[in-house]
Amino acid sequence: MKKVWIGIGIAVIVALFVGINIYRSAAPTSGSAGKEIQTGSVEENEISSTVMVPGTLKFSNEQYVFYEADKGTLEDIKVKEGDKVKKGTPLVTYTNEQLSLEKEQNQLTSESNRLQIDQIQEKLKALDSKERELEKQVGKKEAEKQIESERTELQMQKKTAEIELKQTELQRQSLANRVSDLEVKSEIEGTVISVNQEAASKKSDIQEPVIHIGNPKDLVVSGKLSEYDTLKVKKGQKVTLTSDVIQGKTWKGTVSAVGLVPDQQESAAAQGTEQAVQYPLQVKIKGNLPEGKPGFKFIMNIETDKRKANTLPSKAVKKEDDQYYVYTVKDGKAKRVNVKIGEVTDDLTEIKEGLTQDDQVILNPSDQVTDGMEVKS
Repeated sequence: MKKVWIGIGIAVIVALFVGINIYRSAAPTSGSAGKEIQTGSVEENEISSTVMVPGTLKFSNEQYVFYEADKGTLEDIKVKEGDKVKKGTPLVTYTNEQLSLEKEQNQLTSESNRLQIDQIQEKLKALDSKERELEKQVGKKEAEKQIESERTELQMQKKTAEIELKQTELQRQSLANRVSDLEVKSEIEGTVISVNQEAASKKSDIQEPVIHIGNPKDLVVSGKLSEYDTLKVKKGQKVTLTSDVIQGKTWKGTVSAVGLVPDQQESAAAQGTEQAVQYPLQVKIKGNLPEGKPGFKFIMNIETDKRKANTLPSKAVKKEDDQYYVYTVKDGKAKRVNVKIGEVTDDLTEIKEGLTQDDQVILNPSDQVTDGMEVKS
């Protein structure tokens, strides 16, 4: 009986072995469940090097009007939210009683200076008449000698009065400029985005603007560049913009400005630390503007240069941990080959090391493809 059970066991093992081999023979040898593999070799293509930078949608040109206590009391806000303004449009006005008093005092001083000059001029005329009378009595030379000291004194007084008048006129011009500054005007053409009258009365370390002006039809995306990236990004380079909020759409633009010096706030924050400095970047949007509002976040893909390179379709390149690899076909079997990659685009990956032009690479490897697996193309 024992021998019978041993025989049955051996028969079962043989049947399983045969069944597995039949299954393996019948199973598809391609990389993905009956789907034929496609092979190809590395090809020379033009690829673009890109720099990816996060950015924020902003007005290209905007103006903030803050309350200025040294100007006086905020008297009137002349615009409301949504108003269209042009350069020079009055926005707010101030009153300043002290300035009014100074202006009146200046006017009185000016009148006094002019009156003093007129009086001295009259004395000089009277002195001329006196000199002519003396000439008749003592002669011209003696008359000039007797009058000389008095004339010199009057001329000095006149000169002093004229200097004082000039100083008063200069002060008047300065006061006129200060009076003109009591009316704050728009420096740009645009739309009043917000009006906050309470900002003038708030006592806070963080001052809020009374008026904010921008142009919704003139938007840019601004961001920050690292020291490394600022060496590659130049004015005029093409940019593709995407947004996680507005999905499925892209926008085109160009780099309109790259800061020559680090961002001042970032630089100040980095002093005394090892924090890397960052340089301001601005991208001008071309064509239709995004539906987003200022403050929306975007990703800027900046095309820094174009060049020829050996490439494969990006889907042919796989990654395990930090190692990139592909599968080549050799003697009917898949062979894993580690590669060193360069630039990566949506469609192409640059192959820098690991392959030759003669290597046949599986272009559509599935997750089932393994090293040494038999494959058919």
